[in-house]
Amino acid sequence: MIGVYLRIIIYLCNRKQGEQSMRLIKRSYRIICAAWCCAMIAGLTACSSQGDSARSIMTSIEPLRYLVDQVAGSEWTTTALVPEGFSPEEYSPSTQQMAELSNCMALFTIGKLPIETTWVPRIESSNPTLRVVDTSAGLRERGMAFDPHTWTSPANARQIVGNIADALCEIDHAHDTLYIYNMHRTQAAIDSLHTTLTATLADLPSRSFVIAHPALTQFAADYGLHQIAIEADGKEPTPASLQTLITQARDEGVRVVFVQREFADRSARIITEQLGATLVQINPLAYDWPAEMTKIARSLKDGR
Repeated sequence: MIGVYLRIIIYLCNRKQGEQSMRLIKRSYRIICAAWCCAMIAGLTACSSQGDSARSIMTSIEPLRYLVDQVAGSEWTTTALVPEGFSPEEYSPSTQQMAELSNCMALFTIGKLPIETTWVPRIESSNPTLRVVDTSAGLRERGMAFDPHTWTSPANARQIVGNIADALCEIDHAHDTLYIYNMHRTQAAIDSLHTTLTATLADLPSRSFVIAHPALTQFAADYGLHQIAIEADGKEPTPASLQTLITQARDEGVRVVFVQREFADRSARIITEQLGATLVQINPLAYDWPAEMTKIARSLKDGR
């Protein structure tokens, strides 16, 4: 294209003579080159932007995004619907997030979190081409009461990783070998974490703990622990039930009371003071899932 323009300029300049013509040729050539480079950069940027948009995945929560990242590797860009620091019990997606979902190829969910049961049907209705992947297929119920925080169980996380790999292989056949390899690598890392947690929790002064919001039912079931939840059906305890809970926790030798920043901690602080226990802030919704599971186990082991 540059050559065509240049030949036109030379033809026009041949009708004139001398140094003025040559200066015109050189100046025009530089202008055309600069314009061509700008056009190429703009084109590449547009292509890159379209590629990123087409290779985007959204997950419902951050720990699920961590597991998706381990399997997907660098092939996909991931974001979480519920930002860290917010509760999936109450969060509503922003207008910007709803717009971003229209550019995603898939939405991966844990299965039965309140934001999923409330918002996923609406999201599917407004984005009929969006693939929604429920990663809870094949999970076993653990604990006496239903708890949607399935990822706090390493055994469940292992199955979730397998479900993620299956879905990615269906969505992107070209990289299925990579996804299968990453699945086995991630499951091996989860097995190693499970071994570490089992050793950490093998010999505890007390196998009971108090928690403000019942988020560790699945974790407790995996490792033979007893979770005493302050909150019941999303409600704070009455003064009478709080006193009953304190008596139970004292009888079971509770040393640790867990709180989460997304939930009220007033009752937890009262219990901690009454028991002479340690108040520990945890974040089961953190992106770094292995680090958070390790922190919880160490807190139970060390009593702090």
